[in-house]
Amino acid sequence: MIEETQTFLLDVFGWKIEIHEPTFEAKLGRVCKELGFLELDSCVKSLKDLQKDAKTLQAFSREFSVGETYFFRDLKFFDYFKSVVIPQIVQKNERKLSVWSVGCGSGEELYSIAMILRESIPNIDEWNLFLLGTDVNPEAIDKAKKGVFTQFSFRQTPQWYKSYFKALDGKFEISSKIKKMVRFKYHNAIDEPYGCLPPDSLKFDLILIKNVLIYFDKQKAKTVVNSLFGVIKEGGYLATTPAEYGGGIFDFPNSLRSPDGYLVQKLSRPNEEIAVLQEERQIFKTVIENVLESEPPSEPEPKQPKPAPTEDKYDYYHKALKSVKEGDVEKAKIFFRRALYLDKDFVMAHVVLANVLKKEKKFESAIKHVDNAKAKLLTLEPQDVVELSGGITASDLLAMLDAIKGDAFE
Repeated sequence: MIEETQTFLLDVFGWKIEIHEPTFEAKLGRVCKELGFLELDSCVKSLKDLQKDAKTLQAFSREFSVGETYFFRDLKFFDYFKSVVIPQIVQKNERKLSVWSVGCGSGEELYSIAMILRESIPNIDEWNLFLLGTDVNPEAIDKAKKGVFTQFSFRQTPQWYKSYFKALDGKFEISSKIKKMVRFKYHNAIDEPYGCLPPDSLKFDLILIKNVLIYFDKQKAKTVVNSLFGVIKEGGYLATTPAEYGGGIFDFPNSLRSPDGYLVQKLSRPNEEIAVLQEERQIFKTVIENVLESEPPSEPEPKQPKPAPTEDKYDYYHKALKSVKEGDVEKAKIFFRRALYLDKDFVMAHVVLANVLKKEKKFESAIKHVDNAKAKLLTLEPQDVVELSGGITASDLLAMLDAIKGDAFE
């Protein structure tokens, strides 16, 4: 009886349910009672004929799905989303964004995304947003739509979130300006995704499937991930957790994985964008090898040229990286300094420019940029991901730069 029900759950939901037998039977008993069966045996024997029955699917999903979630669960992911993904989206200057939270439960994950977007993008109300949350549990979807939560959902929530909630009879209701940014609907993750696609592009900038696949059979999980990866835009991301990343489930050609395993970026072919990202993620090895401290002769730093008003620091930074790769060091220095003119606290511009200057034996200028980078890092939270660093935290980069002290120049 249990084995037949496990097969039903695997075929219909993709779940590989292995729990204590009395607990399993108790859950099954509640489902069968809801469906009007007096005996478990007759209920189980009927499952093959009920695989597409909505009432049956909803009863099993309510009882056997795991709805554990809370706001800002996995802070590392949300740091990466804020410091890496959002700047890349903003840089496109398209003012549109599509995000899908698969297995969203009662909606805390998607609401967290919406709050970060509102905090990070001042003109977010002018954007074309498609923020979708789906779940196989209809009760969870109903709760997500209502947007009312208990204190239990705020176990790991930054203080700034409070402005987005109001107290309501011992609970907390999310503000209408956040609620109107999102939408929720019923969807079984093993079904085809086409009923969930954004209407304008039919593909997503970001899909989150976090703490979902741990309950799936491996083959079912791979099938689901392949399907989701197919509806991600070029340059978009598929987010998971490090615990779910293994087993080859997220292995795709021409894709890049963030260092901590939280995101896989889709890139359709090897191109300049991949080269830039790979260079960004190798920067730290370069820093340790090449940006060292010594007692160099004094030299003046060239005056920073004023940048053209139509370009931003990201344009100049990526042009600088491209120039370094092409061997045009003088042009690279110009672009780095233009980026720093626009943002004197641009950590990665300081770090890579320091490396360039060190190779030219302009040691004092190189050290000055290292010190500027360290000064900015000290103002960040240790777990903050450094912008355009490929996922390295402020504490890790600071430790790398601190380790330089005492070493000698080659």
